[in-house]
Order: sequence, then structure tokens, then C-alpha cells
Amino acid sequence: EIGSGLVGSEMCIRDRGMAFGNGTHETTYMCLELLESCLRPGDTVLDVGTGSGILALAAARLGASHALGVDIDPVAVRVARENIARNGLESVVEVRQGDLLQGLNVQADVVLANIIADAVILLSGAVRAHLKQGGAFLCSGIIDDRAEEVARCLRDNGWTIAETRSSEGWFFYLCR
Repeated sequence: EIGSGLVGSEMCIRDRGMAFGNGTHETTYMCLELLESCLRPGDTVLDVGTGSGILALAAARLGASHALGVDIDPVAVRVARENIARNGLESVVEVRQGDLLQGLNVQADVVLANIIADAVILLSGAVRAHLKQGGAFLCSGIIDDRAEEVARCLRDNGWTIAETRSSEGWFFYLCR
């Protein structure tokens, strides 16, 4: 069982292979919790560094009209696609191989980045171009000794940190 509430009871991630993300890690769990509270039915989602696809799948289960997962790792892309098929969500969730936001011409209501601090820092300036007006940027995967550095970078790039959560030495920011 993974995640929280509705998400935890309905997801099918049988084999994540070598791809990161089964819902039990603190960073993923925090993303699932906040996704449940901020996603509205019909929203579109961009999941940067999708890993096993768990966050994109959760978004679909929570009512997203479309979720796009992107990962640089071909193994993660293959595993995410298998998990999408296992959950019967091919019409809602798409996965592409790519490097962060490079080459993407999409805008979403919610952008998720459950990756590492350095990648969140890289995304902090560029992600706004991929976020619809009034949207939310959920970022996690930030180890505690990098949390303030990442928060400062987010603020320096014009983000308002609407919510901060931490668990077991990991941080999560909900940015607007």
C-alpha cells in the first residue's frame, strides 16, 4: 500500500524495477498528501523526474484530465509506462524521456518535482513557463541540510512558499 487516503488504496505499482518511487518514501508521501489537497478535477499535471510514475498516476486517480511524466532514465520511462498500463490509465497519463523541462512546450495547473535539491534549484527559474496562472509548483526530495538553500533560491526566483513540510530529514515546498 502506498500514499495517503484515496491514493494509497487505489494504486497498483507492482514492480518499480530500478525506477525510484513506490509511495513509501517520505518525499513521495508528502507529495501525495499535498497533491490530494491542491489538485482539482480536470487539472493538468507535469511530473518532472517521474521515476515509476507514481505521482502522475496519483494525479490521474485524483481527477487530473492529463498528466505528463518526464524522466531522463530510459528504465524509469519503461517502468512508468508499465505501471500506467497496469492501472489502465493510458488515456490520461503519458510518459516521455527527457531532461527536466528541455524541449517541453506544455503548461500545467500543477508541476511536481520530487527529485533532488540541485534539480529543484535548476527548475526554480524555468518552471514558471510551464505553469498556468494560479498553478502550484510542488517540489520535494530536498535533504534537510539543503532545505534553506533551496527555499532561498525559490524565493529569489519569485516563488511564494505557501507551505513547508518535513519528515525524516526531507523537505517539501508548495510554491505559488
